[in-house]
Amino acid sequence: MSVRVLVLCVQVFLLFSVECGDPRSEEGYPRGFMAVCSGSTKPASIPRSQLKYLFFVVQGKGRSRKSYNYWDAKNIATDPRIDLRRKTMVVAIGYLDSTSFPISGMFANEYEAKGYNVILIDNQRFATVHYYLASRLMRPVGKHVAEVLVELTRAGLDPTNTELLGFSLGGQTASYIAKNYQQMTGKNISRITALEPSGPCFRTLSSQERLDASNADFVQVVHTNIDGYGMSARMGHVDFYVNGGEFQPTDLNVYPCTATCSHFRVLSLWVSAMRNPKKFIGIKCNSIQEARDSACYNIVPLSTNVMGENVNVTNQGIFYLSTDKVFPYYLGKNGLKPEYDSWRKISNINDGNETEVYT
Repeated sequence: MSVRVLVLCVQVFLLFSVECGDPRSEEGYPRGFMAVCSGSTKPASIPRSQLKYLFFVVQGKGRSRKSYNYWDAKNIATDPRIDLRRKTMVVAIGYLDSTSFPISGMFANEYEAKGYNVILIDNQRFATVHYYLASRLMRPVGKHVAEVLVELTRAGLDPTNTELLGFSLGGQTASYIAKNYQQMTGKNISRITALEPSGPCFRTLSSQERLDASNADFVQVVHTNIDGYGMSARMGHVDFYVNGGEFQPTDLNVYPCTATCSHFRVLSLWVSAMRNPKKFIGIKCNSIQEARDSACYNIVPLSTNVMGENVNVTNQGIFYLSTDKVFPYYLGKNGLKPEYDSWRKISNINDGNETEVYT
């Protein structure tokens, strides 16, 4: 190999953290599922006559609930389940989801148990249409939810005590809520937690048109299926790429956790992180590619962060997070050791040195 070629290889390695001869540079990198959706970025509005179908479900006092629509949502401030001196969690549902389905109920129960006010955004009417249209409608949904939050702010809601949580399409909806709230009040929502924010129809958009770290005082993003239903781009102050972020391991080795399974895995991961607040330890990486390749173990000095409510908001960046194959998934400090990387533990079938193999 000539000196010129060798120097070029070293430069490529330093710039892109890939080895010389990595076939991906020739084979191409994934663009991601539904990278572009025709017409989904066009302006959209919701007729005033339809806003009665935008609901706000308040949960509290032993998991009891009351539903308000857009027009009477200002009355949330006087709901007996609400105490505006406490922290408030606003949950944005995903595509085809409903506040009557298990996902939002699971989160509502966890946050109620932690003493939060819980408000579930039920935009099912606008999220149960063709996905291209649903992704477009989340912009006006975000605007109208922000209008309600502004009304509640006038009644005493403190934005420094208010958080947004969104899964999948809800992760992008949370962005639109926070951006509109910023524009209307000049204040930031304190925190956004985006669990596998949708990539389809969003992955090629600018940071002004989708979730971004500028949307709140602190944004934490958890990635579990970045080339499928999720999104590979760094969108938060802290982004965790779980097991590289592409696909998740499973206890059924003959049936790997593919796109849908990996996308939804983030839900049980977050619940476990809430119940085990110091157990999901991620390793800081220099790039998303290093996180994809689980190539962050030997970085010196080793820098770590904890996924979940106890995340260190000052240690920002890209983090690789290794997990176990089964619930509750956490590895604790073993997650800092490469031998515990889930992909290395799928099977020991080839550990031996036998040259004669058979089935």
